[in-house]
Amino acid sequence: MTGRAKTQVSIVIDRKPDEVFAYLADVQKHGEWSPKAYRVEGVDGPVQLGTRFTSWGWVPKDADHRNDVEVTAFDPPRRIEFTGREKGEDFRNVYVLTTHDGGTRIDRTLDFPKPDGFGGVVFPLFLAGFIKPATNKGMKMLKAKLES
Repeated sequence: MTGRAKTQVSIVIDRKPDEVFAYLADVQKHGEWSPKAYRVEGVDGPVQLGTRFTSWGWVPKDADHRNDVEVTAFDPPRRIEFTGREKGEDFRNVYVLTTHDGGTRIDRTLDFPKPDGFGGVVFPLFLAGFIKPATNKGMKMLKAKLES
């Protein structure tokens, strides 16, 4: 892998930061707002710094992909970070929460390795055409779930 790629999506949710953070920290609930099938094993209830668990979800060419994850930042109600490690590389999901007009703004950053070779050439198209739209969809589903 050569270098890293990042993309960020933001959304405002009409709930207080502590409520949004508590929901994000309960990783068993992440499947409720994932655009694709997603489940978590190895943890019950909310996580804390250093918590490790296994997630299973869809990635291209693998509908039930295993990911070993660790909570690598935990600062309620401001920031939570999940880091998966695969083939010696880190894949990070960072959520930064701020108060915004009586609700909560979430800035979600995906930070992951860029592929080598031809995959690296077409990766910007994959990032713009698939990863960012799927992440936006998930964030809209999170908003709908928390505001319902």
